[in-house]
Formats: sequence, C-alpha cells, structure tokens
Amino acid sequence: MEKVNKFGLAIFGLVAIFGLVLGAGANFRDYNASRSVHWDVVTDDTELIDLTPIQPYSYINETTGKLVIDFSPNNPNYPGYGDGISPSAEYNFDEVFGVSNHLWEDMDIVVEIKSTNSHIELYGADGNVYAAYDGTPASASDSARDWVCFVVPHNDMVKIGVDLSANGDSPGDVWTGDIVIKAYRLGTEPAYLAGKCGQP
Repeated sequence: MEKVNKFGLAIFGLVAIFGLVLGAGANFRDYNASRSVHWDVVTDDTELIDLTPIQPYSYINETTGKLVIDFSPNNPNYPGYGDGISPSAEYNFDEVFGVSNHLWEDMDIVVEIKSTNSHIELYGADGNVYAAYDGTPASASDSARDWVCFVVPHNDMVKIGVDLSANGDSPGDVWTGDIVIKAYRLGTEPAYLAGKCGQP
C-alpha cells in the first residue's frame, strides 16, 4: 500500500508542478523575444516586381539578371551597331520597360524609381506616372523627372519611358548611372510619397 501511495503522490506532485507552471505562464505581463529577419537581394528577373524590357535597347543581362538600357554596340540585340546618342540632342523613348505587379497576391503596390544620372529622366506616356517631388504628372518628355512614382494595380503593368538629354555633352562622353526601383504595398509607402503617386 505504501508503494502505491508514493506512486500516487508522485503523480499528484507532477500534476501540481505542471499546474503551477501553466498557471504562471498564463499571467505574463511582459514578454520579450528576439527574432532575426533574413532576405535575399535578387536579380531583376526573380524579385517581387517584374521588370520587363519592351524596346530592343533594354534587356535583362543573362549573367547578372539586371535590367540594362544600352545604346552602345555592346547591346546584344544590336551587336556592333550604334555608338550612342548625338551630342546636343534630346531623345524620348516611350515604353522602354514595364513594371508589373503579377506576383503580389491581390495587392496594389506603389513603385518609386530614381535615376542617379540627371541626363536620364523617366515618365509614363499613359499618364499614370508622377514626379515624386510634388505629385505632378510625368506623362511626356517635357515633364519627365529623375525621381518618379506610381501605383501598379494587381495583375497590371505600368510602362516607363526614358528621356535622354545630351545638352552640353560632346562626342566621346559616356554616361553611366543606376535606376533604383523600390516597391511598397499600397498604404505602407513612406510618408514622403503619400498622395503623390496617384494613390486612390
């Protein structure tokens, strides 16, 4: 009998300890936890927005996966042809590349694009691209800006035009620069873009 009571007491003791632990767990006032966040920087052809070359002078580099706009003989679509653009001239190319929103599930996105070269400005000939400075439409070469933003509805594409201004440049000058593209779920874009990108 004594052995049975000790076994029963041991079981009762374990149940009591579990009750205390669970009871204490239900009364936490503060809880701190550290979590890490990981993401990969990926190529233009595998990210959550889709960059699509539309004109032959834009293409996705097969090695880097990056969108390239190239008016030189190095362009694989026209190998060995074209040495660039003329000095003291302005070129306007509607629909050079598209930014699509086919990968975000049922969400509209706000896209911000900034050119690091003042000779390269952007616009949307369809009237759906805006200057990120003040929200004015950037819908033609005369209103093109180096910093633009726009809304891309789910399953849609916004086509981006490029304005190249070679005023003051000489033959042999070379332009390089980056076009930095950021996307935000509609409603989570930075405050500096609020109401400037055609948001509803």
